[in-house]
Amino acid sequence: MVDPSTDETSGEERQAGGAQGLKDLVERIFLLGVGAAALSKDRLQETVEELVHRGHLSRDEGRDMVDKLVARSRDEAKSAMKKADSSLQGAYRDMGLVGKREWEDLDFRLRQLEHRVRLLEAVADEGEPPAEGSEPTA
Repeated sequence: MVDPSTDETSGEERQAGGAQGLKDLVERIFLLGVGAAALSKDRLQETVEELVHRGHLSRDEGRDMVDKLVARSRDEAKSAMKKADSSLQGAYRDMGLVGKREWEDLDFRLRQLEHRVRLLEAVADEGEPPAEGSEPTA
């Protein structure tokens, strides 16, 4: 059993590692689904070809059937990926992690504040009131 007081891994490192592990798991599940879909398409193609060979379907009907089923499979895969992405984003939020867009927004706001502070310091050093229009807008 690991004593938390001797564990040198910070909470942030564990969260980042947990997030990466979760991402890897989602990617593996997706790849398994893609592999299964590829096998299913091959199997479907074989089955349709057999039906065409036996005369139960025309070539055009068989091709249409395969195309429709493959399109449906792609749509379902996209839907599953959206759900997985949403779940992953929720897990990131639960772990207290921010997304790239949120990070960029915070960085932008910080830069704006730093700029304002520099302007105010410059004005205070000169002992003059700020000139009109010199303060950046939010």
